[in-house]
Amino acid sequence: MLHKIETEEGTITIEKPVIGRIILEEVKRLKGRVWISSHKGKVPGLVSRIGGQDELNHLEITNGQKGIDIRVYVVVRFGTSIGAVTNQLLDSIQERVKQYTDIDLNSVAVIVTGMVSKQVAKRNIEVRR
Repeated sequence: MLHKIETEEGTITIEKPVIGRIILEEVKRLKGRVWISSHKGKVPGLVSRIGGQDELNHLEITNGQKGIDIRVYVVVRFGTSIGAVTNQLLDSIQERVKQYTDIDLNSVAVIVTGMVSKQVAKRNIEVRR
């Protein structure tokens, strides 16, 4: 259990896969300019492309002192502005998590682990708020 809310009608619990699914939807909105990766820069295989849970394993979602801490590892398509795409992803993750769950976020970090053209060129760039 990641977050628990008590109401008059009962208890609502929000699990990590819920936050993970919100993050994955925001990555999909970037339409192929960004892909989820492991911390080593490996892009998940066929399982994630057909709707499996493989990508959720690469997201770090933890409870912090003042809210949830999120770390997302991504690779970016060559020719895409790293600054623009990471800032857009940070903004959309913060907005959607707050909108759908009403959970406060302590920090959100997007780590660019590589650039993709024909092959993956390793990088290690962290953008956080």
